[in-house]
Amino acid sequence: MRIVYPTRIAIAVALASTSFLAGAQELRPLHEEERIEEIIVTGAFAGTRAETMLPITVLSGEELREKVTNSLGDTLKNELGVHNASFGVGVGQPILRGQTGNRVAVLQNSVSITDASSLSPDHANATEPLLADRLEIVRGPSTLLYGSGAIGGVINVIDNRIPEKLTDETNFQIEQNYNSVSREDKTVLRFDGSIGNFGVHLDYFTRENENVKIEGFAIDEDAVERLEELTHSFMGDDHEEDHDDHDDHEVDHDDHEEEVPNTNGFIGNSNGEAEGGTAGFSFVGDQGFFGFSYNTFESGYGLPPGTHSHAGHEEDDEDHDEDHDEDHDEDHDEDHDEDHDDHGGEEVESVRLALDQTRYDFKGEYRFQNSWIQSIRGSVGISEYEHSEIEFFEDGGVEVGTLFKNDGINSRFTLTRTPTGNWSGVYGVQMAESEFSATGEEAFIAASDISNVGLFGVERYQIDDFTGELGFRVESAKVSPARCGYDDNVTSVSASGLYDINDRSNIMLSLSSSERAPSVEELFSNVSLDTCNAYADDEKFVLHAATGLFEIGNPNLETEQSTNIEMSYRLNSGGVTGEFNAYRNEVDNYIYLDITGEEHEESPIASYTQRDVIFTGLEAEVNFTLASNDRYNAEMGFFGDMVSAELNTGGNLPRIPTSKIGTELRFFGNNWSTHLHVTRFNRQSDVSRLELETDGYTLVSLYADYHLSVGTDSEVKMFLRGDNLLNEKIRNHASFLKNYSPEFGRGVTLGLRFEY
Repeated sequence: MRIVYPTRIAIAVALASTSFLAGAQELRPLHEEERIEEIIVTGAFAGTRAETMLPITVLSGEELREKVTNSLGDTLKNELGVHNASFGVGVGQPILRGQTGNRVAVLQNSVSITDASSLSPDHANATEPLLADRLEIVRGPSTLLYGSGAIGGVINVIDNRIPEKLTDETNFQIEQNYNSVSREDKTVLRFDGSIGNFGVHLDYFTRENENVKIEGFAIDEDAVERLEELTHSFMGDDHEEDHDDHDDHEVDHDDHEEEVPNTNGFIGNSNGEAEGGTAGFSFVGDQGFFGFSYNTFESGYGLPPGTHSHAGHEEDDEDHDEDHDEDHDEDHDEDHDEDHDDHGGEEVESVRLALDQTRYDFKGEYRFQNSWIQSIRGSVGISEYEHSEIEFFEDGGVEVGTLFKNDGINSRFTLTRTPTGNWSGVYGVQMAESEFSATGEEAFIAASDISNVGLFGVERYQIDDFTGELGFRVESAKVSPARCGYDDNVTSVSASGLYDINDRSNIMLSLSSSERAPSVEELFSNVSLDTCNAYADDEKFVLHAATGLFEIGNPNLETEQSTNIEMSYRLNSGGVTGEFNAYRNEVDNYIYLDITGEEHEESPIASYTQRDVIFTGLEAEVNFTLASNDRYNAEMGFFGDMVSAELNTGGNLPRIPTSKIGTELRFFGNNWSTHLHVTRFNRQSDVSRLELETDGYTLVSLYADYHLSVGTDSEVKMFLRGDNLLNEKIRNHASFLKNYSPEFGRGVTLGLRFEY
């Protein structure tokens, strides 16, 4: 991998300084402009955050640029009700109110991304936060508008890849920054302009990083040993007998464990790179617009040592291949056998993941005049996605262990009717089709055709200080592997009301009933396509390396049923703003992986099962002005959230995030700003039966920037950000690999952005 040093930053600073000295003009109050509240688009009706019926957070402008990192989860981890499900440096999936994966819909301009991030915790989202104009986060069930996969919430990544408006001025941006904790070098380019009635958008990014620095050793060997003892104890007498019968294997296994390097001061195999770009065009008229875009995204990252298990990899590959010849492509299996035999039983030294997505988007809107239809809006996204898990052997050999593919088309069309009296309404249809396949040694999910069609509608009633909404959604969900299949209909309804107490505050009450259809991995992991049930022979099971489990699906799973009640209070009283949310979400037939107490090839067997679960939580934040004058403004904020997830049979769901509480101090003037952010993540002691408690930690970050006007039409922004300034040893409870890979150590980011 190419080692990149921050030389481009130094050059850019020198050029910017020269330009500034030659033609500095009056500085503009940039940070003051960011205080204007924007219109929310992730909802049935456009409006400000205070007017929406949704518990929503919006990051945009300077606030987004201050917090953005390489993953959605890491970018949003300090936001209200949001946590990060990390899997090493390359992966950070957002957790909304304790739910993640296939229960959180990650959208690109309101259309699904169509990647493989929901299938496994080590799969990254195929989107780049660096190129986003804004991030809208809806916490809580959002199935009504975005389908059953949004039962936990929505992350909508909004950008300008298809311009909806013409710009008066051409805008060009180039940003370069460098991060010390991983020696990361990052470049972002962007162009937005107009030619007549045509809008143009171009963007490009590239980043590379070396291994991430940490304090101390990467692997918590004591925790690993205690977790193994806990698991063995849970397995009982049968487990102990199995170990006694396999002493020779145990010795080999122990030898293998000793070979896992426990790196000191850094996380091994945590280097990575990513690259991508977009070209978008649109025609904009008086009554609407229509446009299209082309986007590519490539990402490669390593998995920390000890986090990608291959049980029985050396001895059982031949049997595995024979057992799966019926269900997988024979040519692929033969090629895989030949390639694997070349390595003569060598151990896998490291595993790297490579993501490659090509995406085509179309979007348009037409606004009617003198009609009962106010507007029609539509989006179509076509994606071609590949995910390769590449194995590097001790003898220097390289092979693709598993190849995931997910090609699909997603569309969404909405009709907004002209208001009549106190009523207004939005109706729509959403369709999704994808072809999923997995080939190779980790192909534990059957290739499937997946389709969803949903019809939805929302009516709003407004009178005086009261606003109410009623909504519905009916959706057909199909998952069709060869000779087997799942087909069901799910329904969601909601009712909410918002009352303006005065012109400074309001209260909101919402009640929703949402259904989620089981996903492909929950239905058909390690399921025979001959019997449409789990394999009767354990030897045919395929290990899910990222979790270290033999995961067994269940084609007979029922739909999840969520009943969510929520109350919110919002305040916007000049110098004081705040929000308080309390919710209770009862989920019947909640689907989760439950370890059975049995094992195969030294790894536990876990089956997808269903229990009733209750999620309860609180969220609160308040911000107030400390000082405001001609020279600067000073603000202070406090925030916190907590969530619990308890099974009706007793106990807790695994990997539920801990509670957090924090404060932020912000100073900003016309051309500068500085922010101090302190968040305390508390100890997590509400654990599942096969989890260890996780220590708490304090995350301290500092951000500062300075803007320089260059000439009359351009500016240079220099910024500095320090993360984890206390250099805490952070073990993220929501991570599958918290005992093997801590979060980032202390790091400083130095950046420069030129804008014309």
